[in-house]
Formats: sequence, C-alpha cells, structure tokens
Amino acid sequence: MWEEMLKLTQAEESKEFKLFTALVDGEVEVEDAVQWVINATMDRLENYGPGGTIEKADAITFIAIIELAMQIDTTQYGPLVDFLAELKLYNAVDSSTGLVLKTQDGSRVWSHLPSLGFWARELWNDRMTRICDPNMEPDQQIRWAKLNIFLAQVTQAADVQYTSPLQVWISDAMDESHMGLCGLRHVFEEGIPPEQLASTAGLLGVCYWIVCAGDRLWENVLNRRRYNKYDGRPGDMYLKRGWKGFERDRWDIWVQGLRDVKAVCTSGQELVEDLIDRALSKIEHVMYNEMTSS
Repeated sequence: MWEEMLKLTQAEESKEFKLFTALVDGEVEVEDAVQWVINATMDRLENYGPGGTIEKADAITFIAIIELAMQIDTTQYGPLVDFLAELKLYNAVDSSTGLVLKTQDGSRVWSHLPSLGFWARELWNDRMTRICDPNMEPDQQIRWAKLNIFLAQVTQAADVQYTSPLQVWISDAMDESHMGLCGLRHVFEEGIPPEQLASTAGLLGVCYWIVCAGDRLWENVLNRRRYNKYDGRPGDMYLKRGWKGFERDRWDIWVQGLRDVKAVCTSGQELVEDLIDRALSKIEHVMYNEMTSS
C-alpha cells in the first residue's frame, strides 16, 4: 500500500521531499537539485554497506517526487519535469569498479530512470481495483488525476525515436506511455458501463492523458508502438484482438468510449462532460495534423 510506503520511508519528512518542494517554489535551481540528489543517493548507497542496492538508495527520490506531484497544483509540475530531464543525463557509477550501476533488470541509474516507472507502477497496482469505483473518495480521485497529469506531462516532454515497433527499451526514459495504455485498457476495455465510468477517477485519468500527452499517444499509434505480452495485452472484452500496444483500431475504441460516456452524462456532471470534450478536441487536433501533413 502506498500509504504504508510513505510511513515506512518517512517520505514527506525526507530531505528529498523538502528539496523538491523548494524546487517547485523556485527556491532551488534544477541543476543544483540534480547534483544534490546524485550525491545524496551515492552517500546513502555507501552507508548501506554490502547489503545495500542502488534500487534501495534511489527509491526515496522518486517516492518523494510522485507524492509531491499528487499534492501540489498541476501548474507547478514544470520544475519536476525539468529535473527528470536533467537527471537522466547522468549515470550512477561504482567508484570501486568504474562500472555503471544497474537495477536487477539491467536498467541504468539514472539514465533509464528505473525508479520512476517502478514506483508509478506500484502506485497504479495499489489503486487499480478502485479507480473505476464511483464511490472512491473525492480526495483520492483528485490525487489519481494529478498523478496521471504528471506522468502525461513527463511523457509528452520525452524525446522518443521510433526506431522499431517493438520497443521494450525506449529511447527516452521519461516516456511512460505504457501507464497511459494501462489506464485506457482498464477504463474502456473491461466492459464497465459508461454510466459508471462517468463518476470515476479512471475516466479523469485517461482524459488527462489525452489532453496532456495526446500528441505522444497518437505518435505511438502511427508507429504501431508495441510492448511485451503483459503490458500491451487487451482488456477482457477484446481478448481475441491480439493487441500488443497502440493499434489504430484500439485507438478508435477508446475514442468511442469517450463519446459513449459523454452521451450518458447527466445534470451535475458538466465538469466531466467538459473534460471529455477537451480530450475529444485534442484527439481531433492530433489526427487532423497528421492528415494535413501527409
């Protein structure tokens, strides 16, 4: 559970959390924050001794970033996005061997930003069963919306080179498109009635993914971006489709899903309807741009 992890790591009382708070408040420069985190992480790893791992040393940085993103106003995300863009230019190096430190799956710290994806996925797994529940607490719905806005902004800021349709290792570690894909699958491919979706955090999340990172998602579709069998799998309603990622017919189902939810919005759901309109407008914009440039 995310709350338990916050207590275990004391993330909100950590120096990292205070550093990132100062960063978004304009009291610290991005470059200074990056150097502080690099030094603090390597010092922490050294203090752990033989039993320590770079994953453990790196964790608090990204737990703090993600938690802060769910607390602050979304207009303040810019410095955090810039921080990640700067941090990925560096690698953690073992002082005794001169080798780049990697996580167990072979990801480089920090150029692959492995802890960003890991902790975002941990939070996703913790919330997955609740995001399409209309009775989810309003404050938790807001936190979920903010998480998705943050990840979408980070993803849109990535510089992705589409060298191959199957890209398990992407060219830019800031690209978290698979998290948007997870949300779209969960909301529109599991047979959840539109009437139920209209009042859920899940719908808010996918709308904000499209609004904030629609260009990236559409580029993924155009380049037939694929993932491994688990990450790219279709939802239960479409198991026979054999989808592996961002396919065009899958995109069309998501678009229709938005229209279906908008059609059942009732009095008092004007804000939801407006957000859906923003998402549909973004979709129309990115698709029109492709048509006029081809």
